[in-house]
Amino acid sequence: MLQLGVVSVAALSASCAEGDDEVTDSTDDVTGTVDVIVVGAGIAGLTAARALAGTGLRVMVLEASSRIGGRLRTDRSLGIPFDMGASWIHGTEGNPITALAAAAGAPTIELDEDEVTAYRMGGSRWSGGEYRAARVAFEEVLDTMVDQGAPGVSVADVLDADWPGHRDDPLSAFFLSTFLTFDLGDLDQLSSVLYDEGDEFGGLEAMMTDGYDRLADHVAEGLDIGLGAAVTGIVDDGEVVTVQTDTTAFVVRAAVVTVPLGVLKARRVAFEPPLDPAREAAIEGLGFNCVDKFLFMWDEPFWDDTDVIAYTSDRSDLFTYFVNGEALAPGSAALITFAYADEARAGEGRSDEELIDLLMTNLTDMYGPDLPRPTAMRRSSWGTDPFTLGSYSFPSTTTEMADFDALAAPHGRVHFAGEHTSREYFGTVHGAHLSGLRAADEVADALT
Repeated sequence: MLQLGVVSVAALSASCAEGDDEVTDSTDDVTGTVDVIVVGAGIAGLTAARALAGTGLRVMVLEASSRIGGRLRTDRSLGIPFDMGASWIHGTEGNPITALAAAAGAPTIELDEDEVTAYRMGGSRWSGGEYRAARVAFEEVLDTMVDQGAPGVSVADVLDADWPGHRDDPLSAFFLSTFLTFDLGDLDQLSSVLYDEGDEFGGLEAMMTDGYDRLADHVAEGLDIGLGAAVTGIVDDGEVVTVQTDTTAFVVRAAVVTVPLGVLKARRVAFEPPLDPAREAAIEGLGFNCVDKFLFMWDEPFWDDTDVIAYTSDRSDLFTYFVNGEALAPGSAALITFAYADEARAGEGRSDEELIDLLMTNLTDMYGPDLPRPTAMRRSSWGTDPFTLGSYSFPSTTTEMADFDALAAPHGRVHFAGEHTSREYFGTVHGAHLSGLRAADEVADALT
């Protein structure tokens, strides 16, 4: 068997077929060589594979892309670890990702999100009192909006009906964008009765200072992983499971599917027997957000020396929330910023120069007209990435919370994991991690 590696599926299947007298011309039958195929090398898949390997089962991970980590992706090409996907540990107290980061030797920092410099359009600053009062008012709306909501009705519709003008207020719009659209999804799709579902860990929010991919590397150590192995079909005949890629078929005792919800929505993997109606309805009904992240660098900083900088633009989902790179990588003249929902989807069709123009429109309004343009940038494009097709799930107006349970349920010998299968922690790395442990337990119970 191959060790963790940057190996092609062709090399992997050839290795697995060694000594197997039943291999046909068109497939590599690895029955007796591998017990379980895990589809996807994101944190859910890696966690499931690690847990299953610990039971003595023989496990292989197939990953469609050329790298492990899934939506844990760190770019270091500009000398600063830039997390293009997951950035935060959401609530550090009792969170399994806190412990995993410690085990991986991955340093973190708890950003002081109360240390904010906030600008309004026109360049004047919001006072600390104005900012805090608006946040309290936003949280009061958030606490009571569920009582005004109804199934099938969006957050945007309830706000417009019961809090007219709230979305037009600059600070209110900023908080809606930063704490609802960013964390969950599009306000015109987000369920007005389910937006506050799910559980949270206590403690502050922490960011990785040396890249979230350190966790993926740690969990993947020693696992058998085939890269460039896009799974196209999975057949469960009741006795064995055949996992088909473009070039190879693997026959095993069970499979764990951890592809993102966007890939399931696009029907990139065919299942036989077909998925049950409840699971199909869940795939259709759940929302799938798009959040893109941007790193911009300059020769020297010109912005405020606070961890967070806010701008209450009339385009509240685009380049309004900035993390000071100095907090993550001391000495770096960098800003990290974001685009959410439709602004992110539209931005993926824009060139780097067009996006820099949009960025500079905001920054020059904040800091004056004579600012230099960035010397370099990096960006994510999760919505058009063929192996993700979005960022993370959320409860939409067509969602029922039972949909998460339907997506988590086994389908014969085929099991499922991923953040979209976690009723308690959807949309999070810890939700994906815990779902991998849950799926591993299911498989181990069935096979051992």
